[in-house]
Amino acid sequence: MHKIYLLCVCLSVGTIAGVICGAIKSRIRKKEYTEKQKLLYQKLWKAGSRFLTFFTLLILVLGLIWTVYFFILGAVQPQMTDYANNMSELIVSVLTVVSIIFAFYEFIRRK
Repeated sequence: MHKIYLLCVCLSVGTIAGVICGAIKSRIRKKEYTEKQKLLYQKLWKAGSRFLTFFTLLILVLGLIWTVYFFILGAVQPQMTDYANNMSELIVSVLTVVSIIFAFYEFIRRK
């Protein structure tokens, strides 16, 4: 468990350092794009948006199905209630992360 904790700490520090370095780099060097390049990037982002929309909906529907399953499992077999509750919480956590990623992508795309 300690190794997983260290991995998360290192990933967090690396992410923060990367964002700071990226911000400094973007302030130092401004890049201009042609209209053709801008149009190409918009098409690419739109295609990515379509893919993420379907992927997110798929994950949400699968999450609904399995959450209902674990709800029924906990109701039918009382000895499995803790397991079913923990699995449902895990599913909801994953769905929350997927939804946040999708929302961030859409925010960046429409900016």
